[in-house]
Amino acid sequence: MSIFKLLKFDDVDISNLQNVDEMTVVPLLGATRGEVAKPQNLVFSKTSNYGEMVFENQDEDCDAIIPSNLMVRGKDAQDHVMSHIGLLEPQTSRRFPDSCCIEESQGGYLENSEKNEFDILPIELRKCFLTKDFRENRQYDKLWGGILDWLKDLPLKYKGVAHLRYFYDDPVVKTQLETFAAEFEPVEDQIGAVILFSGIPMGIEIMPSPEYWDYYWKLLIRGSYGAELIRLKQLGQIQTFKQSLPRINDHMDLDHMKEQMEDYIVQIQNYVPDVLKKVRIESQLSVSPQIIGESKTLQVEYLKTQDGGGEMITQNQKPIYLSLVL
Repeated sequence: MSIFKLLKFDDVDISNLQNVDEMTVVPLLGATRGEVAKPQNLVFSKTSNYGEMVFENQDEDCDAIIPSNLMVRGKDAQDHVMSHIGLLEPQTSRRFPDSCCIEESQGGYLENSEKNEFDILPIELRKCFLTKDFRENRQYDKLWGGILDWLKDLPLKYKGVAHLRYFYDDPVVKTQLETFAAEFEPVEDQIGAVILFSGIPMGIEIMPSPEYWDYYWKLLIRGSYGAELIRLKQLGQIQTFKQSLPRINDHMDLDHMKEQMEDYIVQIQNYVPDVLKKVRIESQLSVSPQIIGESKTLQVEYLKTQDGGGEMITQNQKPIYLSLVL
């Protein structure tokens, strides 16, 4: 059974893939799935203490979703990341005391500022939060060991300190991340994607609407998947993509070129569902919304797979959001 059918996302369509070097993105298309606050109505307010992030939902009618492992970086302040999804009812502000710091030796509280930068945590670090004990641990430094391991052996100017900023602020990395964001543009009616490295699925992301996808996709492809791929390439731990695009030469006529491309697209579109059939959801754990925020209309389930896991949100028993690292 396809993982989409298992999780009741079987009404999502697969579109033509996007491929650049070792990164392949298979867009998932669909209609708006739920009634949630517009993403621009969710506002990061501040860090009220180290390890505590405060958000505000300015929408008048709908509950807001803070995407899984949303990261905020600011100038001269301690950068933070959410330990999980956050839910906020309309016209409310909420503090999340189980967030964590992502700089080992930086002081200062974050404030709402146009200079703040937002991203989603790299996928390997997101796996740290798959256990309940780690998510709910309120030690602000709980991710520092994971960050040190993640940064180990990278060609960065600063070493031996758990500062994710050193990676994101590296000039070479910054250029590469922005290139990823530009090369993988959302397509019409896109609400999600399957992301593959060298033909191996690394994650599935689905948002409640095309508007949500447009708003958050850059954070996912740049800060989460792009950052992980760059790290693996710098460490020499990524395989060359075997299913490369067909070679086009000057002697190939237009019809032949079109036929080659169509065959390739069909091959990948058949390949992706077959690979995803091998992904098994080992457990689904419904949790009280009070653990991650208050919402009367949204429910959260934590998912576990053989090598990863993530979070799913349902509304009126229909899944509307999925963030699953594989």
